[in-house]
Amino acid sequence: MIREDKATVVATVSPGDCARFAGDGIMGIPGWPHGGASPDHDWSRGMRAFTIGRVQGIAINVHPTFALVPLLVVWNQRQAGEWDAAALLFGMVLTGLVFGCVLLHELGHGAMALQFGIRVHDITLWPMGGVARIETAAATPKVEWLVAMAGPAVNVAIAIALVPVITLYGLARGYTSLSPLMDEVVAADGPGALLVYLLIVNLLLVGFNLLPAFPMDGGRILRAWLTAVTDRDTATRVAVAIGQVIAGGLIVAGLVTGQYSLILVGIFVIFAARSEGRVVRLETAMRRLSVGQFALWDSGGIDPSRPLPHALRGGPRDVVVTEEGRVVGMLWRGQLLRAMRDGLESRSVGEVMDREVVTADARDSVFDVQRLMVRLDRWAIPVVEDGLYRGVFTGERFIHVYRQVEMGQNRSGPASVFAQVGQGLSDMLRAFGR
Repeated sequence: MIREDKATVVATVSPGDCARFAGDGIMGIPGWPHGGASPDHDWSRGMRAFTIGRVQGIAINVHPTFALVPLLVVWNQRQAGEWDAAALLFGMVLTGLVFGCVLLHELGHGAMALQFGIRVHDITLWPMGGVARIETAAATPKVEWLVAMAGPAVNVAIAIALVPVITLYGLARGYTSLSPLMDEVVAADGPGALLVYLLIVNLLLVGFNLLPAFPMDGGRILRAWLTAVTDRDTATRVAVAIGQVIAGGLIVAGLVTGQYSLILVGIFVIFAARSEGRVVRLETAMRRLSVGQFALWDSGGIDPSRPLPHALRGGPRDVVVTEEGRVVGMLWRGQLLRAMRDGLESRSVGEVMDREVVTADARDSVFDVQRLMVRLDRWAIPVVEDGLYRGVFTGERFIHVYRQVEMGQNRSGPASVFAQVGQGLSDMLRAFGR
């Protein structure tokens, strides 16, 4: 929060940018919460947000904890000694406008991402800011830079647009200098004060979000720049290390000045940076694994001439249809069960199967195949090698591989924030030494 004499402004520094990691890295497979790295690490599943609208196909959500915002405004007005209805109304209106600017900030990120064909899951408003869940794992450094800059650019545009409005307001009121307008600001009274506070808040949003404290916008811009000179994994470790140093500084500054919101943001940045750093490490590990070594043989698939009940041996599942060792279709679990329910037991697999099947090469990475599964919204995909059936890779198989890799990362990764900072700074020195 920013406290300006008698008026108290709830100014979000958009730690939602810190939380944008929820939509990055390894995407959820069909049936998982979209954008989450793992069902075990979905930090937002405890309380579900509710949708209030859509903009360009992007769902705008409000988290239930947002109900705390009016209470925070009332508490701060009371702390400031302003307990009358006019002061409360001023605080509520200003807070609503500030969150409107935060929403536009996040929509800036989302709109830019959509321009490059990047999926935007949703935007959620929290008491501390906004969260735009964007899939940037496959983004080039240039695209990541543009998406990260789009949010602050929106706030710059709002600030620029407010300048002539404030000027016209002053002229209309007959002000010949800034002094009468500043009197309104100090008294927190009138539309002039509202406009000036809104201008200040947008400038603060720009300045704060451009701090190179990953995963805020400035940290993402830093990573995009570093990725151009080194690999994404190293760039992320360096950005995380720098972000955690800055976050530590915010916590100290908050303790010294009594601005406890800085402490909360600092803590949030530390945990968000560590979480995204973990996701990127997992992503890198998944990119190194070929899907062929994890494909299940599943009896070599099923011949299209077989009767449908034969596909139920081993239990209902998605079954690859093969003929002379080549994939010719897929018999999806739901498709099979519907056919059996409708009394089509006498039909052959070939009569019911899906002939428009997409396959993955055995040399493709687990990460890329999982992204393909998400795009197709399928739980299974046939794996081929030199045109011949090699096996099937399923959502359950991905979960198994993911958890094994995750356990390995947890055993070998840095055990503390200090270790991560040290490793990141070491990586930075090596990157600049190239």
